Amino acid sequence: MFDILIIGGGPAGITAAIYAKRANKNVAVIEKLVPGGQVALIGEIENYPGFGKISGAALSMDFYKHAGYLGVEFIYDEAMKFSLRGKVKKVECKNNTYETRAVIFALGSTSKELNVEGEKRLFGKGVSYCAMCDGNFYKGQDVAVVGSGDSAVSNAMYLSSLCKNVHLFMKERTKLNVYKEENLKNIKNLIIHKGVRITKIDGKDRVRGLEYIEGEKTKKCKVEGVFVAVGRVPDTAMLKGKIKLDEKGYILTTDNVKTSANGVFACGDIVSGSLKQIVVASGMGALAATEAIKYIAENN
Repeated sequence: MFDILIIGGGPAGITAAIYAKRANKNVAVIEKLVPGGQVALIGEIENYPGFGKISGAALSMDFYKHAGYLGVEFIYDEAMKFSLRGKVKKVECKNNTYETRAVIFALGSTSKELNVEGEKRLFGKGVSYCAMCDGNFYKGQDVAVVGSGDSAVSNAMYLSSLCKNVHLFMKERTKLNVYKEENLKNIKNLIIHKGVRITKIDGKDRVRGLEYIEGEKTKKCKVEGVFVAVGRVPDTAMLKGKIKLDEKGYILTTDNVKTSANGVFACGDIVSGSLKQIVVASGMGALAATEAIKYIAENN
C-alpha cells in the first residue's frame, strides 16, 4: 500500500515524487522505460533555469539522482489497468498490482511523426519536434516547419525571428483559422508552401534538406533543420471511461491538476491545454504532489 503512486517518470512525475517524499509520504514512480521520459531523447537543452546548456540525457539523470537521494522508489513496469474509485485505488501492471491512496498521472504525450525516409535516422541531428526547445540552435540558418495547424504556424513565426529563412510546408491549401494570411506575408523570411507532401528528409550525419511533392512534381529544399509539427498523441488510451478526457485524449483538470476522480491528479504534457515545456511540467508536478498530500490528510 502506497500513499501516492505516480505513473510516469518524466520531469513532472519525478518532481511530484520529490515533493511527496519530502512530505514523508510512501511514494513510488512507475516508469515503463527510463527516467526522464521524452526529455532523455533531447540532444541539448538551453531553457531550463540554472543549467545553461545541458543534454536531455544528463538532465534526466540529474532528476533521477535527486529523487534517488531522497529515497524515492522506482518501479520499472508498464501500467495497464486502473481502478480509481474509492479510498483505495489499484494500479495493475504487467508484472504486479499495487494499491495506493492517491494517484498522479504524469504519462506525457508523444509527437506524431511524418513517417518519411530519414526522419527517425536524423532525429536529434536536425529533425526536431519542438521549435521552442531547439530553435536557438539554428540561428542564422535555413529551416523547415512541417504542419498545417496553428502549432505549425506558431512555430514558423517563432523561428522566423531566429533563422535566416523559414519554409512552412502545409499539406492543406485552405486559409488559416487563427493567424491572418496578410500578417504572415509581412514576415519577409517566411516562405509558405501549400498543398505539398513531404516524402524524404535528406542528409547523412545531419539534415541537409528535404524532398516534397507539389502537384505532380518532386522538388527539393535545402535546410539545416526540420521541425515537425503535425500534432501530439497523449498516452491515455487506458484511461478512457476512467476519468474525463478532452476530444484529443488529454486529461481534463480543475485547479490545473485535479481530475474528475477524487484522489486522482495529473500533471505535465498529459494535461489538456498545458504548455509542453520541461519547466512547466516540473511546476505542475510540484502542484500535483501538494494537492495529493492535502487529499490524503483530508481523507484519513
